[in-house]
Formats: sequence, structure tokens, C-alpha cells
Amino acid sequence: MDAAQHPDEFANAFKSAFARLRVAIEAACARQPDWPLGVAAGIEAALEFAATEPAAAQALTTDALAGGRASFSHYERLISYLGSLLAPGRAERPDAEHLPKETERALAGGIAMLVAQRLDTGRHTELPALAAEATQFVLTPYLGIADARRVTTEASD
Repeated sequence: MDAAQHPDEFANAFKSAFARLRVAIEAACARQPDWPLGVAAGIEAALEFAATEPAAAQALTTDALAGGRASFSHYERLISYLGSLLAPGRAERPDAEHLPKETERALAGGIAMLVAQRLDTGRHTELPALAAEATQFVLTPYLGIADARRVTTEASD
């Protein structure tokens, strides 16, 4: 859908897709005993959502980025939401005050770009297989490489 030509249709498609994505992520996170495993489950759920609902994922990423100022504000809402789910990770790190202020937004944006790239190249079905790598990418600033890898392995079992 071209967000610039059909702003109301785009806004409705975005809202619907965003609501479904939130439900998938929050349900997956709620079943986990701690924040790191919740992140792993949330990433897996988000990538599965993008793989099985590529039109919805495209509305959340590529279309939102391509549609101008109004649709970009929707994308900003997505990144803010995803970043808010990562913010508790600062409590996992003793020196969290040294993390850049934009860490969560940058990590969320990186995952969104991974999704957009796979969608744009018709390779969205590959996304679930990238969950472990994406999880390690997101957890490393909070847990360090070794613990991020351990959580990723535990989540994969």
C-alpha cells in the first residue's frame, strides 16, 4: 500500500498491524520467567509475525518509512514501543548509565530494518530462522556477549 496516496487506508492498516504485533509480542513475553528470555520470545514472535503476515509487517516498516511525515510518525510509534520493551534491560547491567541514551531505539530500529530488508527482497520467510542472531544482537549491550549467547541458546532449546 502506498501510504502517500492513501493516508487514511495506510493509517488503518498500520493500526491494525501494530495491534496484532503487540498482542503477539506481549503474549510471548508474558510466558517467560525473566526479561532476557522474554526478549528472546518477543523477537521470535515478531519475526514469526513478519514471516506469516508480510503485508502487515510491510505496513509497519517499509510503507511507514516511505509515506512521508504522517506515516513516519507511525513508524516512530513502533520504534518507541519496541524500545520501551528493551529499556528494562538497563537493570540487567551494573554500568547501564554508560549505555547511550538511544540504545533501545537503535536496537529496535535495527530489527525493524532487518524485517524491512527481508520483506523488500521477498525473503520474509527467512525471518524466523534469524531469531537467535537477532536476540543475541539485542541482548549483548545489556548482558555482554557470553550471557547473550547463553540466553539465545537457552531460548532455542
